Amino acid sequence: MNNRAYETSPAQCSLWNRKRLRVIAESRRVLVAQTERALGESLVSLFDLKGFPARYAPDVASLKSGVSEWRPHAVFVDTRIGGCANYALVRELRAHHDDDAHRLVIAMSGFLPEEPLAHLKEAGYDGHCRRPCPVWQMTDILDEFFACHLVR
Repeated sequence: MNNRAYETSPAQCSLWNRKRLRVIAESRRVLVAQTERALGESLVSLFDLKGFPARYAPDVASLKSGVSEWRPHAVFVDTRIGGCANYALVRELRAHHDDDAHRLVIAMSGFLPEEPLAHLKEAGYDGHCRRPCPVWQMTDILDEFFACHLVR
């Protein structure tokens, strides 16, 4: 027996700020900020295969520049990036970008020790996925977010 929540539990993966964004399917952009290169690049490849053009950011500097320059619609952020105690990084990202009201920011948080969902919500995340999270749940979040996309 392990301490992880069952796969469909809100403790495993949940979205509390349900946002939707209308964009042309080809122009959807997802940024994956992940400390583990192999995992981050794999997620980018899988998102690309599912029709969500994605880029990888391995550290704080590339995350900040990726958000500023590429202007992604959705960002998955490993909460270990930059060792940001009290979630200062997501607060900073939220504070400096005009288009942020429409951006979906999902925390990829650890399961042991668990990061309290209340702290993630308070910091400004729109939802979370516990590591390791099934990719299908991550793509379901993106499917819902882009559900009203424009079709050419």
